[in-house]
Amino acid sequence: MELMQLLQWSAILIAALYVLVRGADLFVEGAKQVGSALGMSSFAIGVLIVGLGTSLPELASSLAAVMAGTTEIVIANAVGSNITNILLIVGVLAMLGGPVIINKNLLKTELPIFFIATVHFIASVYDGVIDRVEALLLLGTLIVYIWYLFSSDNAAKKEMADERTRGKISAKNIAFIALGIVALMVGANYTVEMAVNIATGLAVPIGLVSIGAIAIGTSLPELFVSLRAIKTGEIDLAIGNIFGSNAFNILMVVGIPGLIAPLIAGEVVLGLGLGILVAASLILFVMGLARQVQRWEGVAMLLFFIFFLVKLIEFV
Repeated sequence: MELMQLLQWSAILIAALYVLVRGADLFVEGAKQVGSALGMSSFAIGVLIVGLGTSLPELASSLAAVMAGTTEIVIANAVGSNITNILLIVGVLAMLGGPVIINKNLLKTELPIFFIATVHFIASVYDGVIDRVEALLLLGTLIVYIWYLFSSDNAAKKEMADERTRGKISAKNIAFIALGIVALMVGANYTVEMAVNIATGLAVPIGLVSIGAIAIGTSLPELFVSLRAIKTGEIDLAIGNIFGSNAFNILMVVGIPGLIAPLIAGEVVLGLGLGILVAASLILFVMGLARQVQRWEGVAMLLFFIFFLVKLIEFV
């Protein structure tokens, strides 16, 4: 294969990921203003719009992958995104903004569902396939999670109950939502197409490109949100939201495409991804129990992420 062809595909992949991420940003920005105008609380906007919005790139690329018949991308994308969220994003937050004390009420909500969702996902994917029944059960867990978020027992919801924003629905907001959806669709299609081209050209598993390049690219919204949190001093909230983001990734981003077609876990996921995901999730879970992340722990997580990338190269 010619080097120029590979460089061209790589450039298009980078551009597609950028369009994908910007599409999610536009959608979230417009949806936040519409939600505000409809009287939604800050908690509801944060959970449903921002929380779901940061998982839109993963969902869009996964749906495009299923439509294209390359279902291996879905699980690899979810696994890679969660590894990136934990090791890279939490690592950066702790290294730059640590030591971080995590909000107790937020953890009461997010930590149990993070644990349940991760165990549920790993048990489902362990045999190498997620069928429609397993996908339906993952979505059922997501529905229970959202129901609990808005129940009267949720301490984090009570904490933010009086916080409301005001705004109005404008043509600009609607345009942002529409442009965001279009950008998500276009970016997702080209992301999947270029990933398949690169994997085929290099004669490597498609899961390798998915768990690496696509997963890191689709995790950029979480990274930007987290870097913004460092500036505003809301680092504990940003780290706490990683728990929720990871739950959405493996419950929604895998569950919805899994209803369309059975999902295959490739050799990269089974041979490397699941092991790293289990280790990274345990690290985050223990940090959640301790309610703090030290700066040195952030550095150690970044080194673990580099180790993950190095191990990926062995599959090339």
